[in-house]
Amino acid sequence: MATQTDPAPRPNKSRSNSVLRIAQNAQPEIVSTTLTKVSRKDVEPRTDEQRRELIAVTAYYLAERRNFQPGHEDEDWLAAEVKIGSMGALVS
Repeated sequence: MATQTDPAPRPNKSRSNSVLRIAQNAQPEIVSTTLTKVSRKDVEPRTDEQRRELIAVTAYYLAERRNFQPGHEDEDWLAAEVKIGSMGALVS
């Protein structure tokens, strides 16, 4: 006895093409022609005490991530110093 199989469904090309054409022709609406200059504000350098506090808080969160396993305090502190240093925490 022969069985008849359904042909694989084919995508509706006309619909997918029209959606693609609409997306390609879409242009963003220009709301204003005024240019705005974005500049970085001058930031005061951090004091030694502010930097030490940032390092201490960062080291705490690093230790928390390890569930406060003992014996890694120095490692956490050094990693925190590197992390804060890479964020541009300046010392006056």
